[in-house]
Amino acid sequence: MDKLIRKVLKTIEKYSMIEKGDMIILAISGGPDSTCLLDILNQIKEQFKISLMVAHVHHGIRKKEADVEARFVRLKSFHLGLPFQQKFLSVPRMAKEKGLSIEQAGRRARYEFFLELADKYQAQKIALGHHADDQIETILMRLIRGSGLRGLRGIPPKRGVFIRPLIECTREEIEAYCKRRKLTFCFDSTNKEPMYLRNKIRHQLIPLLKEEYNPAIGKNLLQLQNIINDELKFWEEITEHYYLKVLKKECSYYIVLDNQILSRLPVGIQRSVIRRTLRHFRIFLEGIQFNHIEAIRLLLLKETGEKLLDLPDTIRVRKSYQDLIFGFADHIKTSKREEVLEPQEYELTPGQETEITDLGLKFMVQQYDYQHSDYKNLIKGSNRNETYLDYEKLKFPLKVRSRKPGDRFQPLNSSYYKKIKSFFIDQKIDRDTRDKTMLVVDNSDRIAWIAGFQTDNRFKVTNKTIKVLHIRQITI
Repeated sequence: MDKLIRKVLKTIEKYSMIEKGDMIILAISGGPDSTCLLDILNQIKEQFKISLMVAHVHHGIRKKEADVEARFVRLKSFHLGLPFQQKFLSVPRMAKEKGLSIEQAGRRARYEFFLELADKYQAQKIALGHHADDQIETILMRLIRGSGLRGLRGIPPKRGVFIRPLIECTREEIEAYCKRRKLTFCFDSTNKEPMYLRNKIRHQLIPLLKEEYNPAIGKNLLQLQNIINDELKFWEEITEHYYLKVLKKECSYYIVLDNQILSRLPVGIQRSVIRRTLRHFRIFLEGIQFNHIEAIRLLLLKETGEKLLDLPDTIRVRKSYQDLIFGFADHIKTSKREEVLEPQEYELTPGQETEITDLGLKFMVQQYDYQHSDYKNLIKGSNRNETYLDYEKLKFPLKVRSRKPGDRFQPLNSSYYKKIKSFFIDQKIDRDTRDKTMLVVDNSDRIAWIAGFQTDNRFKVTNKTIKVLHIRQITI
């Protein structure tokens, strides 16, 4: 028996990943990792008396490459005599519609498809091809983004129906196995593109850390991850005890916690209980960050009366007297006093001032040529209440207006679209400030500037800019 297969069998036994008679959905992209996973599980299927189904997602990115990968996985499944299921998606469109990054949208689409298949065919497990190097990259990525301990526990070997039999195998071991078995596989060109943080970590940061600081950095990070996992298992038992202590009501769509009891608990327990409650609604809290947990905690401790907080993934939290209510936005309605203000709209003209007296604001608009002597210094010294836009990219006349439901913009230095509402939630902007914040839009109603906050990426000034439009917001 191959040494890598023996290692995988130990991992399967260690984490109780597979039981005899299981039907397993295999998430196969066509790369070396998933090809190795497919080959190994196909070899041990008789030993475990398991049945396999291959699932592949065509993301609608790199179309020619993606077509080749889909054909490769389909033919591989046919040669192995395994059933094959495929789904075609446009991940870029999904990312745009939901205000997510390409990576987030792709991950969400894949997991939804695999879960649909598991439900349809009554599969007990879904096997993914993550390995030890993915684990190291994930820990570093979360560390860079400011994750807490739960983020540093990395990718779980097993969570619910998802299993990762290769999680303790290195990329080097997997590629060596493919070579020994003479397995062909596909190469994903996006794995080398530096625009993705994971690729930068893989190709730039990890080699630098190994060469300049510690050759055993990967081993040490995996050791840290194991230590954190052991510590958190203890904390999860403590968290469940306190969760039940503060729980008043729990159903599919909402949970009610005792606000007074929770507010008297230690800070660490408060955060843990809040995260435990949120996991009732979303297994993967990829959109929930530390600042969201803290916003709920501050709502719990400082806010008086009835207050409401919107979080990513359509989760809403309401503090109401002695209750802290968690649920989906559809099931926790806003109160009358939180309704959006009447819409306002004013035209902006270069060289003129526009006053919005009821908000106490004034907008001043000026046009500069690119050659303006102080242009670069002006941009460097600009503050949040002013913006510089590429004049030629705008369609005139410009307007300044209040926000509308569904408004989207393109965040600075990004290629995806985000809802204004989601932006405000992520920035923890209170409802009163949101209602007073104005949007500068062009004649096609494209948002060019969230006044006082951020410029839309489509209209930022570049080295190709010929004319610059300077807009300043002044409190009067």
